Amino acid sequence: MRKQGERGQTTVFFVLVLTGLLLLTAVGVEIGRIVYARGEVGKAADAAALAAASRIDVALYQETGEIRFLPDVYATAQEYASMNSAFLQRRNIGVAVTGITVDAGRHEVYVTVSANLSSLIPGILAFQGEYGVTGYSEVMMNGR
Repeated sequence: MRKQGERGQTTVFFVLVLTGLLLLTAVGVEIGRIVYARGEVGKAADAAALAAASRIDVALYQETGEIRFLPDVYATAQEYASMNSAFLQRRNIGVAVTGITVDAGRHEVYVTVSANLSSLIPGILAFQGEYGVTGYSEVMMNGR
């Protein structure tokens, strides 16, 4: 037997639970998109490091033992970083090569790439918009 004034409680409860589940799903999707974008920045950094490693002046190294890059190293690294960030490019988010260094003792090239991911982030999530990753590549040098 129903009491008066209890009619519709199940509907209100269902609407509140459904709203909460939809909100959690939306936040989960947004977090997943951010994680994927961060992985894409890492992929771009690794590709840029490989490209930068290919721009070492081999003739100078064979002659003097000094590891130095060719003048077009930044342009080449930037090109490869951009080619390996299709997900970000489709969302008009550019990746930028912000630094290239070499550890001569370990024969490793390090390239730092950053991207501003703030356009992917809804206002309710606390996340820094600028994200940077350093990729590296080991260089095999012959002759010395």
